[in-house]
Amino acid sequence: MATQKWMSWLKDRHYDKAPIKEAIIDIQVESPSLSLANFEKVDISLPKGYAERRKVMMGQLRGQLEGGVLTATAKQDDMGYAFVGGEGKHVVQFKVNGFAFSRLAPYQTWKQLRNEAKTLWESYRQIVGALPVVRIGLRYVNQLDLPLPIRDFRDFIRLYPEISSDLPQLLAGFFLQVQIPQEDLGAMLILNEAMVPPSSPDVASVVLDIDVFKQGLKLESDDEIWNVLEALRLRKNLIFEGCITNNTRELIS
Repeated sequence: MATQKWMSWLKDRHYDKAPIKEAIIDIQVESPSLSLANFEKVDISLPKGYAERRKVMMGQLRGQLEGGVLTATAKQDDMGYAFVGGEGKHVVQFKVNGFAFSRLAPYQTWKQLRNEAKTLWESYRQIVGALPVVRIGLRYVNQLDLPLPIRDFRDFIRLYPEISSDLPQLLAGFFLQVQIPQEDLGAMLILNEAMVPPSSPDVASVVLDIDVFKQGLKLESDDEIWNVLEALRLRKNLIFEGCITNNTRELIS
C-alpha cells in the first residue's frame, strides 16, 4: 500500500464496534497567575447541558526520613472544576494548569469529539486569555473482549509479554508498559496493556491504553493546537493498528 493511501486509510478508519472506553483530549497551559478563583463562575460560559459541577483535586504524598524514622504527609490542592454533560458521557475539566475533555463509551467519531472539545476550549480561553500551551495530549483507552477459549493471545494482539520457555506457559494476568519516542513528531508514546476482569464469562478482556503527547511547547495559536491534535490522532490510529491482528479487526468491524 502506498504511503499516501495508507495515511488516508488511517485518517478515515472507523470501526462499527469501536472498543474505546474513554477518549481524552488534554491541553496544558503556562499558568503562573491562575487560581481557583478564576473558575468560580465558569458554568456561565459553558454550553447548554453542562450542569453538574465538581471540584478537581490533586493529591501529593511526601515522605521524610529523619533519625531513622520515615514519616509521610498527604496534601490535596484544588485544581479547578469538572462539568458533566452529554447525558453523562462528556466530562470537561477547567483547571489552573489546563483543560481536558473526555468522551466515555459509547464512542462516536473523532469529528464529534474534536468539535465538542473546540467549543469547550473556547469557553476556557474566555476565562484564561491567551496563555501559551505547553503540552498537548491525546489518550484512548480501549478494551478488547477476546472470545474464549484463546489458544494464543498473539492471535489477537501483537504487543504481548514473552514468557521464558523455562517457565510455565499458563497466564492468569499481565501488565505491560512501553514508552516509545515518536521522533518524527517530536512526541512521546506511553502504551499500557493489561488483562482486566472480563466483561462477560465467555471472553478475556485486555485493556490497550494509548497515550501520545507533545510537551515543551509554546503555542499561542489555536490553529496550531488543533493541527497538533490532528497529527496525534493519526499517530494514535497507526499505533492501534500496529497492536492488533486481523482477527481483532473482524471482532470490532
